[in-house]
Amino acid sequence: MSLRTWSIRIASTAAVLAIGVASAIPAAQAGNSIQLAAGQNLESVTIEDSTGMLNEQRLREALEELDFNEPTDVAVYARNGEYSDDINTKTLEFAKSSHPEWISAKPEDYGDYWADGLFIITLSIEGRGDGQIGTYFGEDRKVSESAMESIHEAGYDDFNLSRWTDGVIAVADQAAVIMNRPWYEHPALWIAGGSAGVVGAIVGGAVMHTRSKRRETFAEELRQGGLHLTNVTMDLDETELAARTLPATSQHAIELEQRFAKFMTKYRACFEAQQALESSGKKERSGYEGVRFAKEFRESAQSLDLTDDAIIAASALYTRSASWKDAWHAQTKPLEDDLAEIRELLQDVEPELMGSAAALASYREVATEQLRELSVQLEEESITVDQALDSLSALRAELTEKLDIFAQAQIEVYAESAEEKADMQSELKKSRYESRTNQNSVGTILDVLNPSSMYWRVGSYHHGYTAGVSAVTASREAASSSGGISSGYSGGGSFSGAGGSSRF
Repeated sequence: MSLRTWSIRIASTAAVLAIGVASAIPAAQAGNSIQLAAGQNLESVTIEDSTGMLNEQRLREALEELDFNEPTDVAVYARNGEYSDDINTKTLEFAKSSHPEWISAKPEDYGDYWADGLFIITLSIEGRGDGQIGTYFGEDRKVSESAMESIHEAGYDDFNLSRWTDGVIAVADQAAVIMNRPWYEHPALWIAGGSAGVVGAIVGGAVMHTRSKRRETFAEELRQGGLHLTNVTMDLDETELAARTLPATSQHAIELEQRFAKFMTKYRACFEAQQALESSGKKERSGYEGVRFAKEFRESAQSLDLTDDAIIAASALYTRSASWKDAWHAQTKPLEDDLAEIRELLQDVEPELMGSAAALASYREVATEQLRELSVQLEEESITVDQALDSLSALRAELTEKLDIFAQAQIEVYAESAEEKADMQSELKKSRYESRTNQNSVGTILDVLNPSSMYWRVGSYHHGYTAGVSAVTASREAASSSGGISSGYSGGGSFSGAGGSSRF
């Protein structure tokens, strides 16, 4: 999306927000939650009704009048069901067969989540006034279980009277208010605010705070991206020269040369993006789209920075230049750091994990010696650069396998249900991808040429496990306060998209 396009969207959003703030006082006096102007942020509507019970035209028109806090695609799936149906699984099966675009296509998600920006309503009709309602969310739209119960309850009265269309509209309306709701629009805040004047002041201040934080994020992403792009610019001549020296007989070198063929095109695009971001105004810097554009710029510039590091290091290794030892140390450093962190990872493990912990500890000792021997062989030229890189790759891949085994053992010890296991597994999967996008990552040849999940860093593993424990803890807390939602996907494999169903 161009800056001009999202600046228009941002200006529109700002105008709507101003209306919302201006109406804060009368809304508070009436005891109602504040609503922004209707018809905002609805990206698309898909209605799949195999029951013939929905008035599709009226439903579509009603959905198009709703305001969502962030751009959202809405899908409604109505089906004839039985009491024994698991409609979570039925919805997943329908998505796979008829709407694969509802499932995330991001490589790091492995097809285990609903697509970002998506909100699905599933209505399963079993008879007059009886059935199930399910709501499902992209990871960037998910809500707590208690919030989901509130969304479902909004439609119960209509569903019990077989007013199916009205019930779906009520569910969508409630979800539009709750999904991605800014903290300053939470109902508890309006109660605590007391008077209309206080409420208006809170809203105004909160909006200003949100915009200010976005501008700070925008500025930091732009600054970080600029640093990466400056590094690329300063190394441009060296990178081009290095790419010309890469041998045509090495598979690793050939792949890097292919990367360089697209390098300059991406560099120019990155430079143009930087200029557009630097010339953007205050409104653009305060908006969601502006921050997203700045983040994309930073990630692109960072990718170029990592790639030119890999190309320069490869040239030094293959030509045996004066800096080849430094280049090789840059390739081994990620594994060296991981081996050092294994000791800390294994401190104070539960008794049930001693076997898996012992395997990791043993690997650490063996890999440390093998890595040392590998460096000696490369220095003596008893192995080629390609052989050295392949052996290093094998060591890092073996660490990933050991961490996989350790992860499963930890999950078995901590998780108490299939749903909790799925939550922990999803956070651990994410951690593999995040290790590549971390701003402290280095541009090694192996990391640049291989998929982001191929090598699991110990630090990102620990972060993923901690996030998994937090997710399970939050789920247990939600379960203790709300027991009406059925979650999980029977037979769905590792699929763990947000959402659940309830009976009415």
